[in-house]
Amino acid sequence: MDSRSRGWGFALVLASMLFLVPVSLASAQTDEPRAGTSAEEQDFKVELEPPKAGSLRAKALAALTSLDRAQALTLYSLQPWPTPRTPAAWYKLPEAEQSERVAAFFEKDRRRWCRGHACIEANRVLGRVETSGADRLAVLQAARDALGKVPNFGYACAAEYRHAIAFADQGHRYEILLCYHCGQVKVVVDGKERSGDQSAYEMGDLRTIDAILTRAGVPLAKGADAGDEDE
Repeated sequence: MDSRSRGWGFALVLASMLFLVPVSLASAQTDEPRAGTSAEEQDFKVELEPPKAGSLRAKALAALTSLDRAQALTLYSLQPWPTPRTPAAWYKLPEAEQSERVAAFFEKDRRRWCRGHACIEANRVLGRVETSGADRLAVLQAARDALGKVPNFGYACAAEYRHAIAFADQGHRYEILLCYHCGQVKVVVDGKERSGDQSAYEMGDLRTIDAILTRAGVPLAKGADAGDEDE
């Protein structure tokens, strides 16, 4: 690095320090909780409650609770649909037209993503395991925790579902999608009724769930850059 580059580097560091000092002082004088602080530091009390009566989440929990040992409980490994980038020019369009174009664009891309692949809610199925014994108990508990404990907070995070648990009861098929990264759950009944993305407080132990899939030779999902994989 030449002397001129070092001079610019020093100037940038000095400028950033001068900018941060007043910001830090202002933060110290406010009573607002800092972003990223834990619930305990913010005196936030976590409260849990059961799912709302009559909701899909409550129906799925009731069906799961009455599940007979002879009924199949299937664990899936999923690869999330990689959300494509929308054309920048669309953001200059009127809101209604923009929303319509984006919705159609996403729907078309989901169909492309699932073409030739089994999918659950536009997430490719990488493999599945019909659980039994201790594995079944672990998966059953993960599903019960995900459905039965509704926290009094939400997550500012877009759910990407890499796991799902499915079973059938009284003529209905239930699919419980789990996003461990965002702490969210989604319930789908008969492939038609959907709960939307909802917060979950617990979903069992991810390492245990992944180990069940791995022992069965089922591949685990790739990370956030899954869109780069071959189609």
